[in-house]
Amino acid sequence: MRKLLSNSHVYAFTTVFLWSSAYVLTKVALSHFSIAALGFLRCLTASATLVLLLAYKNRAPVRLGDLPWLAASGAAGFAVYLLVFNRGSSMLNPTTSCVIVSTAPIITALIARLSFKEHLTASAWIASVAAFGGVVVLMSGGGGMMAGQGVLWMMLAALLISIYNVIQRKLTVDRSPLEVTAYSFLMASVMLIWCLPAAFQEITDATVGQIGIVIYLGIFLSALAYFAWTKAMCLAVNTG
Repeated sequence: MRKLLSNSHVYAFTTVFLWSSAYVLTKVALSHFSIAALGFLRCLTASATLVLLLAYKNRAPVRLGDLPWLAASGAAGFAVYLLVFNRGSSMLNPTTSCVIVSTAPIITALIARLSFKEHLTASAWIASVAAFGGVVVLMSGGGGMMAGQGVLWMMLAALLISIYNVIQRKLTVDRSPLEVTAYSFLMASVMLIWCLPAAFQEITDATVGQIGIVIYLGIFLSALAYFAWTKAMCLAVNTG
């Protein structure tokens, strides 16, 4: 069991499994919640979940030098990312959104190649060309101006989550994945605090089912999924 829990592929698979429902559920949630309010509620729910988990773990104090990196992590991975992701989701169908964001591992590998001089295999380069070729096909396949804008928003989301992935490489050197994920979500919640009035109004007007979707997005698709993803990257030899 211990060997299984030390395998990065187990955590990566867990993340992908959880995230597979994010595209559809986000689209459903956006039928009631605004883009910014949904992002804030998702961050707030994830923060609360992770803070509770941190309460039962020994953790190192946050150093002043960590704050800029945690802020960058919170912005790229959650605050700005969720605003961009939600905007793109409102313009595209879940399948198209999924295809575009799935280019993030390739973008991560390319950024890591530049930042850490990590080696990319021939198969990784082929995958990069194929992934970006698929995005070009999506952008030229019709669907109107809104669909084209949606593709661009999702490409930006893929870039942001890729930057987040690379930042984790630095933060997890001397911190646990749980700490890094929790502090990053807390930073994101602070950044999105301006959404509180709208979020409060929308949550009070929401049905039980709509509230349930937000809670599920926050706990499972944000807190647990991102913790598993950061754990996977921490265990992996290369970011890409």
